[in-house]
Amino acid sequence: MTDQTENMPSNKNELIFDRRHLDNAVVVHDEGDKIDLSALIQSLKLDWRWPVGLTGAGAILAGIITFTSVPVFESSGSIYLGNAEKDASLANANANVALLAGLSQAPNIDTQIQIMGSRDIIEKAISRSGMNVSIFKMHESPKIHYWGWWSSGHSMSIYKPLKDSVRANLVKVDDTKIYGKKLDLLFFESGNYEIKNGKKLLLKGVLGLPAVAPDLSLVLKLNEQHFIPKKGDKYHMVVQSPLMVYREINDNISISEAGQGDGSAKSFLVNLTFKNANPFVSQKFLNSLMLTYLDQTQAWSSGEAATTYGYLNTQLDKVRSALETADKHLAGYQSRSGVLSVTSNAQALITQMANYESQKSALELKLNSLQQLSAELDTSHTKVNPYLVSSVSDTVLNGLSDKLIVAENKKSSLSTLYKSAAPEMIQINSEVSSIKSAIRNVISNQKTATHQELNSLDAAISRYKERMGQYPKEALQVLSLTRSSEVLGKLYMFLLEKQEEAAISQANTVTKNRILDTAIVHDLPISPVGGRNILMGGFLGLLIGLSIVFAKFLAYKGFHSEEEIERRYPALPLFGIIPEYTDFNPASRTIKPSKILVPEARSGYGEAMRLLRSKLYLDVSSGKNAGRVLMLSSASQGDGKSTVGTQLAIALAQDGKRVLIIDADLRKPHLHEVLQAKQKPGLVDYLADNADWKSCLNPIDLKLPTDAVLDLIPAGEIPPSPAELIGQARMEELINQAREEYNYILIDTAPYPMVSDGLTIATLVDRVLSVVKVGQTARGGFHDHVQGIIQMNRPRGLIINATNKINTLGYNYGGKLTLVDRLKLAFKNLMQLKNHK
Repeated sequence: MTDQTENMPSNKNELIFDRRHLDNAVVVHDEGDKIDLSALIQSLKLDWRWPVGLTGAGAILAGIITFTSVPVFESSGSIYLGNAEKDASLANANANVALLAGLSQAPNIDTQIQIMGSRDIIEKAISRSGMNVSIFKMHESPKIHYWGWWSSGHSMSIYKPLKDSVRANLVKVDDTKIYGKKLDLLFFESGNYEIKNGKKLLLKGVLGLPAVAPDLSLVLKLNEQHFIPKKGDKYHMVVQSPLMVYREINDNISISEAGQGDGSAKSFLVNLTFKNANPFVSQKFLNSLMLTYLDQTQAWSSGEAATTYGYLNTQLDKVRSALETADKHLAGYQSRSGVLSVTSNAQALITQMANYESQKSALELKLNSLQQLSAELDTSHTKVNPYLVSSVSDTVLNGLSDKLIVAENKKSSLSTLYKSAAPEMIQINSEVSSIKSAIRNVISNQKTATHQELNSLDAAISRYKERMGQYPKEALQVLSLTRSSEVLGKLYMFLLEKQEEAAISQANTVTKNRILDTAIVHDLPISPVGGRNILMGGFLGLLIGLSIVFAKFLAYKGFHSEEEIERRYPALPLFGIIPEYTDFNPASRTIKPSKILVPEARSGYGEAMRLLRSKLYLDVSSGKNAGRVLMLSSASQGDGKSTVGTQLAIALAQDGKRVLIIDADLRKPHLHEVLQAKQKPGLVDYLADNADWKSCLNPIDLKLPTDAVLDLIPAGEIPPSPAELIGQARMEELINQAREEYNYILIDTAPYPMVSDGLTIATLVDRVLSVVKVGQTARGGFHDHVQGIIQMNRPRGLIINATNKINTLGYNYGGKLTLVDRLKLAFKNLMQLKNHK
């Protein structure tokens, strides 16, 4: 037996250490916001049903959505922009333009791409392809879902028009009230048909031929040439506004330069793609779009030269008619008068006047070209008509025209990079305006000079006419007719030469743009992609499941792992980490063992208890009588302090020690149930002075060494006021007398600060051991518990209970420890003890 000692701590340095870290226990509390990865993984193991279940649910839902959606197919084609390449070659041939070759090329290609995607071109392609017209019978389904395409073995034939189907294109509607209405299409004999809006007749026509009416015009065709609708066959037709269809499909059209974005040189190839639920409609529309673009650009490119050509053609017709009339008059007069020729002097006058008339026509043509050039400068054209410029034959005007082309191209390039208010745009706009102003000045000067030359020619022609009036009447008539015939002949040849030049210029404007690849349809839909959608749905479900687990992890108020507890409360000396032992859970009210269960010696639980026992030995060896009387407390019920206290007492007794367990939890005592002892007489009887303390002892029947003792003082009957009993002096007497009989005294108390019993008992013990249970003890409750324990001003210790991590300290819970595990465990405990001391 050992002598009784004072109840104050024998190790004063330890108490000083605890006080020094009193504030740290509060400060470190904020570090609990850190994520413990190992604890999070453990939470995933416990709540695996959330991510797994939602992954499956997400995949199933994605599959349902995919199979009930309408698949979308993509068609693709390409156009070669020969005009852009030609313009780039011309630009590179000019030394001034060669410095800005990139600027001259890019706007042209970009402009052509914008033209292809313009609303006007797309609306014309919609009408051309008949995409805005639906003709169907009542039994026909307008949509095919993904499951239908999938169940058909990915066959494209299910999208082909039926043999008795009818299509329409080149639809033009003048009465907008027709749009969206269900029209009736009724066939008669020999392919004749009628289209009605209710009872109102809109159109009569014949299959394959254009049909025109005031409100509606179209061409109706058969998808199957060998099929002829029977008399009485009835269809329904719905015509949509091309603008409405444009708004629906505009986002599905993609037009881009080939190789764009990869740093390659200009390819002058443009790729077009279109997405639609019907692959054949997609293909037909894309072909119509490319053809519409080519037709439109051809019309635009030939328009300028055609204007000059048309003017010359009109003048030629007039001159030709006048020449024929003059020749007839000359021949008729010569036959009547007998005067067949004129003198040489008169012939010279005629020749000179013919030359003057030819020069006058040339000047008039030049004046017409100058007027057209002046009109073009007031439009938004990026360049002026090159034929008109060449017809003026002015080197200054030619040079200014080239500069204008370069400046306009540079402006188009800069407009894609800067806003109109940017300094670069202001500068280039000023440059374009300056060049146009210079061209206007040149044109104005040319007009003035041309008018002066015309006035001079008119005066010269008048003088020659006066000289011709001196000849006799008969000779004068022949002279006049001969002059008219010869002047008109020369003028006709001059105009014919100019017309040929205009025709050559017009031929050069024929577009070199070509369809390189007609539209083809890809066999597989671009959306939905079944496998990808199911994977994405499953992945999304997995993310939601993981998010739920993570949210529960963050919202959980208890401790997730022993690392978190150690990180939050480094000032509490760690005495032990006890694993969860599922085979022995006396704290559970659902388990009432018939006899006390002792864990296997080589199990993780047994090893943990022996390590805790060794640490108590070291604590006792640090000072006289230190650590012999221990109070076990916790922040809440169910933390396992009674289980830990009981198993620790058994471990001490198995090592030959005399151990006394006192059940001081007078609120809910249950150690007598666990150790299968009598409930009374107990501590309550002793404190009430109704029994001697030795009469309350209950020996526990276990296989113990010869000198070992394990006794229990049960709580007894639950008193009406436990705190008053605990506070009596007899409690201190009990502990002092028991010190003489036992090596170790373990006192199991009620949770603190739920009840205040622990405050009184703490003043009588050598050390207060706080038991905290991973996954059970609330952070806030344990924080209050620790602050209360610190205020008790007693040596303290921490026991972490029910950890469920495998090999946390080298333990192999539920199995036997390896040598390496034991070495790791011993090393960590020695380091903890060193830090504690």
